[in-house]
Amino acid sequence: MRVLTLPMVLVASLAGAAPVQAQTDLGDVVSGIAQSLITQELDKKAYLEAQRLNTVRGYRNYLAQYPKGIYRVNAERALVALGASVGPDPGRPDPGNPAVGSNAAQVEASLGLSRTQRERIQRQLTVLGFPTGVADGLWGSKTRGAIIQWQKKNKLTATGYVTARQVNLLAEQSGGSVSPTPEEPSAGNDQLEERLLSLTSAERYEVQRRLTALGYNTYGVDGSFGSNTRRAMASWQRDEGLRASGYLTADQLRLLRRQSGG
Repeated sequence: MRVLTLPMVLVASLAGAAPVQAQTDLGDVVSGIAQSLITQELDKKAYLEAQRLNTVRGYRNYLAQYPKGIYRVNAERALVALGASVGPDPGRPDPGNPAVGSNAAQVEASLGLSRTQRERIQRQLTVLGFPTGVADGLWGSKTRGAIIQWQKKNKLTATGYVTARQVNLLAEQSGGSVSPTPEEPSAGNDQLEERLLSLTSAERYEVQRRLTALGYNTYGVDGSFGSNTRRAMASWQRDEGLRASGYLTADQLRLLRRQSGG
């Protein structure tokens, strides 16, 4: 008890001996620390609420409240994943109905649709009168065209890429006419889709050149997708908010070409 009391007495005596201005400064420091902790807690609560909502408006509200907040970078990344611009842009369409362009592709990619889910959506479109050809889970120009026609019919922005809301709407409209099928591991889907692309040696050269041009070094352009190319590809996918599998899908090949000059 005596050991605990002595420091308290010393603190009290020092505080009593300290000038009034020093005591005031100390009080200001303590008050500042307390205010900082409160601000951090409010910042955290605001971000968690935005994360719970997971909407463009939610993340923008957070950034408006805390433009230099602790979770600013996380909120900005979330906006990009939702297909929205980082800065305030009231005129931009809701991410459930994004504008035409690469953002629409990124919104769809962020859904992480497996090949089985893509097959089901193809069948749903066909049932609704928008034929996609063979339901193989590989979305080429025919499927993209069917999506565009379906979006126009439903007065949605005709991007050719689906959003989470549109996937749900397709399921509602097609009712129980398309039965669900067992899911396959999504990582393996990318590997399979790349294999089905049957890229020629020249196309592999092209992919490596484009990745390198965008700053993702493949450490050589030889037409062979070795570990360095796979790592470069995964880094590019990660930065684009895509599944970082290291394998290229048809949509990703189109996006890569568009980003690096067509």
